[in-house]
Amino acid sequence: MEETKRAAPGKSMRIAVFANFFKGYMSVSTIVAASIPIPIATWKLIPIYSQQRGFLTVYASLFCFLLLAFVFSIRHRLAVPMFSKGKMSSFIAALPFILIVLTLASIMTYHAVLQQSIEQLRGLGLRFTTADLLNKVDATEIPYAVPLAACYLGIFIFAESAFVLMAIREYLQDLLQLDEIALLHGTAEISQPRSKPQPSLLQKL
Repeated sequence: MEETKRAAPGKSMRIAVFANFFKGYMSVSTIVAASIPIPIATWKLIPIYSQQRGFLTVYASLFCFLLLAFVFSIRHRLAVPMFSKGKMSSFIAALPFILIVLTLASIMTYHAVLQQSIEQLRGLGLRFTTADLLNKVDATEIPYAVPLAACYLGIFIFAESAFVLMAIREYLQDLLQLDEIALLHGTAEISQPRSKPQPSLLQKL
């Protein structure tokens, strides 16, 4: 019974920490970032085949929320390499910028592939406007359907990954109580917890 009582507070504490992470560092902005494919698809801000709009919107939001939960779940592994000196720390620091570049690359590639897809349909003799082609073409007849889906998902997945990594860094910095000035000078260190002394044989007896 005592072990059960001890385990329960630990679990509730983890849930509380995750909730505080949402409130203090992610707040509404995280939900907006993860849900952004939904209003974009609804308002048709990005040109997309209507047959792909529904499932790609669901997949993009799903992966964004999964990424948020995954990065938070490995926060313990990220803490030390993120704030220590070394190649791994430099890589993690540069990773958000790399993801932003990949977001831009996904956007440009998506529009280039979409243009090729439209041109291929017109080459088959379909003399319709772009809006008509996007709305009327069947899912099985979309040229470059898979590359289009991959680029579309990449836009949101890479963007959400960059956002979450930058947010988790702020969260860990505050949690570890790392001084901003020390970080700027590169002198901040993560204090290691002291191990409890092992009781001697006489104490055990």
